[in-house]
Amino acid sequence: MSFFDKRTQVFGPEKMSIGDFDPTVDGFYRNVVTIPLTVKHNHMLYVKVESDNPVDIVIARDNGSAVTHKDRQKDIVMGPFPTEKLDSMGIIIGVFRGDKANATVEAWMEKK
Repeated sequence: MSFFDKRTQVFGPEKMSIGDFDPTVDGFYRNVVTIPLTVKHNHMLYVKVESDNPVDIVIARDNGSAVTHKDRQKDIVMGPFPTEKLDSMGIIIGVFRGDKANATVEAWMEKK
């Protein structure tokens, strides 16, 4: 990455499996994945999700409120979302019970 590059990687790209059997969680399937993000003030956040099956995606603030919510997405770039004075945000990705998806998730920030 160049010193003068406006893009700052926050997460990934990382491949993950959603909907796998996991006896340690309620319901025995890991249908929801949460990804905490550390962000900088006054930047714009972008999130890219590519999946083999549709997933639901929420971008959340640190107080738990949703910035946006998209249902049944397979290939999407979401943003820009202003980070304002936040230090952390999060991505929540989920599938319906009985469904499974392999997703690649990436998040980055750019200066305003």
